[in-house]
Amino acid sequence: MKLFGRSESCYALAWGAIYTVCTNVPYYAMLFPLNSIFVKSILLSFIYAVSMFYLLCLLGKIGKIFEVIIFISSAIVLYFSLSFNYVQTKDMFALLWLTNVHEAMGVFSPVLFVYLAAGTVLTYLALRTFPKKTALASWAGLLILCLLCGAAKQFQPVELKGRHPMPAGYLSHFGHSVKQQWRMKDMFALRTELPGNVVYRREGGSPLFVVLALGESLRADHLTLYGYERETTPLSGQLPLTVFDRCYSAGAGTTESVTRMLTRATLGSPAAALTEKSVISLFRKAGFRTVWLTNQGAMATGETPVASIAKECELYKTHPSVHTIGARIQDSDLLPMLDEILTLPPQDTLIILHSFGSHINPEHRYADEFRRYLPICSSFSVADCSDQELVNSYDNSILATDAYWKGLADRLKDRNAVLIVTSDHGDRLHGGRGHSPSLMDHPELRWIPFMVYASPFFRENPKHREQLTQAAAHTAVPCSHDYLFHSLLGISGIGTPCYDEKLDVFSKAMTPYADPYVVLKGLKQTSPL
Repeated sequence: MKLFGRSESCYALAWGAIYTVCTNVPYYAMLFPLNSIFVKSILLSFIYAVSMFYLLCLLGKIGKIFEVIIFISSAIVLYFSLSFNYVQTKDMFALLWLTNVHEAMGVFSPVLFVYLAAGTVLTYLALRTFPKKTALASWAGLLILCLLCGAAKQFQPVELKGRHPMPAGYLSHFGHSVKQQWRMKDMFALRTELPGNVVYRREGGSPLFVVLALGESLRADHLTLYGYERETTPLSGQLPLTVFDRCYSAGAGTTESVTRMLTRATLGSPAAALTEKSVISLFRKAGFRTVWLTNQGAMATGETPVASIAKECELYKTHPSVHTIGARIQDSDLLPMLDEILTLPPQDTLIILHSFGSHINPEHRYADEFRRYLPICSSFSVADCSDQELVNSYDNSILATDAYWKGLADRLKDRNAVLIVTSDHGDRLHGGRGHSPSLMDHPELRWIPFMVYASPFFRENPKHREQLTQAAAHTAVPCSHDYLFHSLLGISGIGTPCYDEKLDVFSKAMTPYADPYVVLKGLKQTSPL
């Protein structure tokens, strides 16, 4: 009895080779140099691909349907992997759940149609040559192929962990991503209140305004305030800012970073980001009006983790441009929204401004008046722009953000107010594009600005002045987003058992932060985990 059907075997060998060459060869060439690891990866890919196409033959019409799905989805995934230098992980697919039309426009490219066209042609040819009949005995051959795959896996290099051949790799990660999103949704719905009582007594007679300007995709090394050679912060440079030299983000993606920085979670112990309420709940217990203003798109709408925290605020507003296709979303969108809040009856107030900053595509994040550096990244997708074009557009977007920071300071200077400025993470501008939660060892994604502006009125208070003096003494001490939760409580004078003075940049007891992933010297990674 024949173990392998002749037509199925020829088909599986031919299309296993074609699929491997068209998908896994370019993918692994991106990940590894042309060495023994690359060769082993391709051999494993070929064995898995042959087994897959052999199985599809045996499934008949159902197999044809799966072939269409595999070829088209492989084309799309390969485009994003190669264009943005992304390893296929569950974090890559998690971004799909949190994106919207404005973010999608920043990565869309006509080149995607080329990949889809190639995938369509291969699909057509594969279906045209699909075996018409399958011998019952061929199923025994499938068993042998499965055993061969199991044996081949024993020789899989450790470097392939989490980087499995297409399509099994990305389909598996997609499934894990779906499971993760449902799990996170359930966990956020069950978040618990923070323990202990809250004690607060205002320092002085005027209402206190604590403002957090939370930006997006902003790298510290592209700010003049941090030594960048280009003039990107001419207005902020004239403000009395306390600038912390080395501050690390809590994540390399927005969800991880924002949920951790506003909760008791730390990089070493992140569970609280999913299981506990945020610092907003403590401000509410202290009697503060709590406000969240945003033009952050997907992060601001729906039941995302960030939106879940944002909705702890009693006032939660999204700029209308979020829902307008083609709108140029800019940080300055939030200034009129802030003006409305400042006209409300006097009350101690926490305001969080979550802006779109320099998010892909940065060319869409600023008005024409800030287009100083040329040529710009004018393509739909940042993947189609040169590094220098992208850098120019990115720096122009920072000029717009700089004007936004000045606008915030102007609105707060005559009030009893303190403003903390930071970003969720940085961005990749050379070679790879964008950001991903899996890239925690990339300094350009983790070194973010952390700055404090205090109004003259706020500085008049002796206690506040002492806290600001302590902060100024700590500017050369490494810190991170882990410190934000406690620093907000400390500068506001809110007493709670949750507060840790060692993680408060305004406290004498502040301790230096040691990042487990990167040590920064310029932007060179000198000590990976």
